[in-house]
Amino acid sequence: MGAQGWMMIDGKLNPRALPALYAPGMAEDVFAVLQGTVYEPIAASGPLMARVHIDSELFERWRANEAPVRDAWYFTSPLSPYALTAYWRRRLLIRGPMGRTLWLRYADGRVLARGIEQRVFPDAFWHAIASLRLSAPQGEWLPLPVSGRQAWEEPDDDALRPLFTFDERQLASLSPSETAS
Repeated sequence: MGAQGWMMIDGKLNPRALPALYAPGMAEDVFAVLQGTVYEPIAASGPLMARVHIDSELFERWRANEAPVRDAWYFTSPLSPYALTAYWRRRLLIRGPMGRTLWLRYADGRVLARGIEQRVFPDAFWHAIASLRLSAPQGEWLPLPVSGRQAWEEPDDDALRPLFTFDERQLASLSPSETAS
């Protein structure tokens, strides 16, 4: 199977995104990453994955940065939908300083952009991602060469436990810079 196009959507930034994604002309498939976990009651707040065709209304809304895909980002992956959901579930929690477990807001394209710009994410984070676009005006980004994908052994389970560790610098890089008024 070749790489398929997906949008990663933060349901918290896009209230009522989940039902909107099921409307005609929107997503081909929709997966709430937290569905089937102990956090299922908040699954609609995201992360949400929507398989999307570039000729769809959803893609047009993404180009305009409109609900239900405000600050969403587009990526391609060869993984099946269920394997891709498990892949993103494994990246939801990170281990921070002093052993703290933290949620990574990767569904918010602004957070992801800061992380990419500051080189926060380890190569293994992108193991199954062929390409991505953080916003419609930006070009496609290829996270890893083929050799980088082969070096990482992805876990088989989809447990919600930290897979990666981020230090204080990495965490600070993911936060918006403060502006003095």
